[in-house]
Amino acid sequence: MRYHTETDDLINTFDAMITPMMLTNSVGVPLYINCAFQDQIGYQLDELPDEGSWFEKAYPDVKHRNNIIERWETAALTGLKNGDIAINIITSVCCADGIYRSFDIYRHRIGDNYAVTFLNVDGLKRQNDDLVVKAKRKDNLLAIMAHDVRSPLTCIKQIVDGYENLNLSDGDVESLFFRMNNQIDYIFDILNSVLIHNGDERGLFAEKREPINLKHFFTKYLDYYKERLNAQNILLFLELADDAILNYDPGVLDIICRNLIDNAIKYTETNGVISISFSTVDNQSSILIRDTGPGMSAGQIEQIITGKGRGNSYSEFSDGFGLGLSLAKEILEKHDGSLSIKSKRGIGTSFTININQYPLI
Repeated sequence: MRYHTETDDLINTFDAMITPMMLTNSVGVPLYINCAFQDQIGYQLDELPDEGSWFEKAYPDVKHRNNIIERWETAALTGLKNGDIAINIITSVCCADGIYRSFDIYRHRIGDNYAVTFLNVDGLKRQNDDLVVKAKRKDNLLAIMAHDVRSPLTCIKQIVDGYENLNLSDGDVESLFFRMNNQIDYIFDILNSVLIHNGDERGLFAEKREPINLKHFFTKYLDYYKERLNAQNILLFLELADDAILNYDPGVLDIICRNLIDNAIKYTETNGVISISFSTVDNQSSILIRDTGPGMSAGQIEQIITGKGRGNSYSEFSDGFGLGLSLAKEILEKHDGSLSIKSKRGIGTSFTININQYPLI
């Protein structure tokens, strides 16, 4: 130990602290480190012969190290201008075990030397980062919902606005109200999807599995997307047997399928085909949604499946690409399922919803 106090009591006090602390001389040479520093940050005093050695170990990346040194010097100059010689920065430190941890670092003067304390805020930073990610997800979920709701509301408004100017028969009126009813059901499904997702994130959603007749389940999408399908002359073909049954939560399945079908329609060109089929092998059921769109690159698929590639946050998906797909994948994985994607440029894309099947209690 290079630093000696006039009494052993002060050293004992430093070692009893739960906050890591380093004492340095006026030029930054470490003179003493307490027990908490050795336990939490891990370096020993003989590993830190000077200030430069500390910065090299704590910030092995040269660019990052230079940035920290610049911030440290800027904080020192700002303190001097304000008549305060204390320095405070929050940064990540590479500890002796090779793991980066976030610390709130504070330096103040003690006589001719400096006391540098390291408050571990790593847990708080992770919580904050998680909150930021969740906030972004909620923002994007609202954006998806707003986009999805706009289409059926526009359809309903067009019907209402043009109703009085049309000479309609009773059959035409019945048809219009049938279309409006389908669009309203679609809006309710979107809202229910948001409530399910929100409850899922908060741990408040209780999954309720029931036998789902898939042909009946997917038929509603023919009505939901009728306007868009007709506008693009796209055929939505259901390759489903009348007795195709899936034991699953219908609300969860709706979120997943609606996002996949919506994506397929969005990227399928005019006169294209979207098909939906179903198969079961042992205890796993699979729903296959195929389109004849332009296909996706390997990088785009990786972006959706792993969250890596062009970006790892929801806000980084360009032009909405991947938002609904990533949402579907995330929810599916929380409910005994997985999403796999196969695609070929100029041919189309296949999305497979794999769901583990359990006997209903």
